[in-house]
Amino acid sequence: MTLVPRSVRPLVWLALVLAAAVVMAACGSQPSGNQAQSFKGTKKVGYSAPLTGQSALYGHAVSQALQLAADDINAKGGVNGYKIEMDIQDDGTTVPQAVSNTKNMILQDKVVVALMGSVTSAQCLAESPIAKQNKVITIDATCNSWQLTMEPDIVNPYWVSIVPNTYMEGTAAGRLAAKLNVGKIFIVSPKYLFGISETNAFVAALKKANSSAQIVNDPSTWYVPFPTNPRWDSTINAIQAAKPNLVYSNIFAADQINFIKQALAVDPQFFVKYPMTTLVSVDELNALGSQYPEGMHAYMRAPFFALQNNNAKLTDFISRYRAKFNGEYPSDWAVMDYDAFMLWAQAANSAKGFDADQVVKQISGHAFDSLRGYKITIRPDELQANVGETTGTTTSSGGAFPFPILKDVTNLKGDDLLMPLQMVNEIKGNQCDAKAGDPTTANFALCPSWKAS
Repeated sequence: MTLVPRSVRPLVWLALVLAAAVVMAACGSQPSGNQAQSFKGTKKVGYSAPLTGQSALYGHAVSQALQLAADDINAKGGVNGYKIEMDIQDDGTTVPQAVSNTKNMILQDKVVVALMGSVTSAQCLAESPIAKQNKVITIDATCNSWQLTMEPDIVNPYWVSIVPNTYMEGTAAGRLAAKLNVGKIFIVSPKYLFGISETNAFVAALKKANSSAQIVNDPSTWYVPFPTNPRWDSTINAIQAAKPNLVYSNIFAADQINFIKQALAVDPQFFVKYPMTTLVSVDELNALGSQYPEGMHAYMRAPFFALQNNNAKLTDFISRYRAKFNGEYPSDWAVMDYDAFMLWAQAANSAKGFDADQVVKQISGHAFDSLRGYKITIRPDELQANVGETTGTTTSSGGAFPFPILKDVTNLKGDDLLMPLQMVNEIKGNQCDAKAGDPTTANFALCPSWKAS
């Protein structure tokens, strides 16, 4: 398998504890199991990965984390006595290729016992019915539209989400923006299920916490094509014309990188004049390095540098990941997908087999260890984990890392972000859609319980 190469800037300085741990990892501080293992055979877990295209950075990180997880699982005897191998196929960040990959892995190869969720919600939306029809469990740690686990026409009983969904994430972003107490906000979001779903949650949470906040651009202009053209001139010009106090954005990967580069080329003070509340991950921070603007009000899913304190499990993972992958730091996606793979392995071992119904029984309502420093529990109602979100403001790492980190960090608890169960039931009953049966029209303001609150 060919992975997309990713350059890593030389480190200026590294904390002594992490450096020592890297040495230990290089000397073999992996999980016990260095002796040769005897397996019944081999089982494969599939992943349709964006090794090329708009989200190639994410696919690269996830693929590496899944390889490391497979090694760790096999070092402890595999799953139900079988050696586990990854079947990773490039989808170019496109929906048609992701669908083709999923069909090939399930129907043609016929050896895949589980899937890891793809990157974009558009891909997952198209893959889910295939996995559902063939009763193949999917553990999703990246694509996160809440519709995947709640919308009646979409729900798949074999789809498990251990990533903050768009309601949770949009709520975190809305509350973050509300605390800034700004008057005028400009919205930029990708025009597909993820962007629409998360932006709706952002606006709902923002208005609930700060009713005086004004969105200065018309809703018809909130969404940009995904993936966009390499040029962001019209969006940059529109922001400058509107002169907002804050820009809210959930564009990501190559789109965010291109947008930031082009905005800075137009005006080096662009993000001083128009600071952002934005989704970001270690991948974007690392790709831009010192070019990534300081003062951005960021929300992140699993940044290792904000979760590492008193977290020996994560520190060990970082060390072994860096030792195995040429000194690279694990992105949020690497952390979450490692958790996803390990969760599935534990559940399948508990089920004493690979039958999807039996494995789901060992997941629903159960708690699992994670790299994030806390146990995660899968809520049975929609198979959503109570995973948290991290917020803060971008700042220099002072040479500790070759990219900015966050200051004023808050690690939000997943239990405080989960959608209330009453609202989950209202959504399942099609009480929150402007157009019944169309998941893109879901609006939390239409939910009876939201109105009542």
